[in-house]
Amino acid sequence: MTYIRENVKSGLTRVADFGYAIRFLKLLVTPFNKTKAFELGIIDEKGKVLKKGKDRTTPEEKAAYTVFHRLVFNLKKLIPLGKVGSFAAALFLIKEHTGMTDKDLEAALDKLDIKVDENIIQEKTIYTTDFEELKPGTYILNKEVCHEVTGDPIFLKGTKVRVEDFTNPVDKVLNINIFEAKHITTGQKIYISEYDIER
Repeated sequence: MTYIRENVKSGLTRVADFGYAIRFLKLLVTPFNKTKAFELGIIDEKGKVLKKGKDRTTPEEKAAYTVFHRLVFNLKKLIPLGKVGSFAAALFLIKEHTGMTDKDLEAALDKLDIKVDENIIQEKTIYTTDFEELKPGTYILNKEVCHEVTGDPIFLKGTKVRVEDFTNPVDKVLNINIFEAKHITTGQKIYISEYDIER
């Protein structure tokens, strides 16, 4: 009986995770001016918050701009969907927090008709070895990267990250390696792909 209960619980969790990812990705690809938050005057057409938390008093306003919305909107400002590097980092965060597999993510992307250019994914840069390790050294972020928990863009474009040793990927998302590095300005851990950095 316990085995059946655990399997049902696990199955429900997977359904919830998939639903969460679909909701996340759907909001990610929806233009700011097509969201409820825009309609209610909470954000502008670029996602900038116009109405602070204390001013959002109605249940409708509170539902239209939650922590979830803030996370997605912050990522949305930073991720041109054609730029695979930062998109992969965003998908890695979804994968990390939901336990989804690449197959689940691919199904969610397919359902939303989001295509990832396979030619870009297969392209390699000079920053990795033949063993897919990120080479040690200091790199410059070529785009803003969001914090893994809050989704706030605290890792700014042009700031530096440090890789102390040859670093194996912590994971792979849609065949793109994700690496852990240290953000020099904040001293915090940061997840990047090789497409997010330059020298």
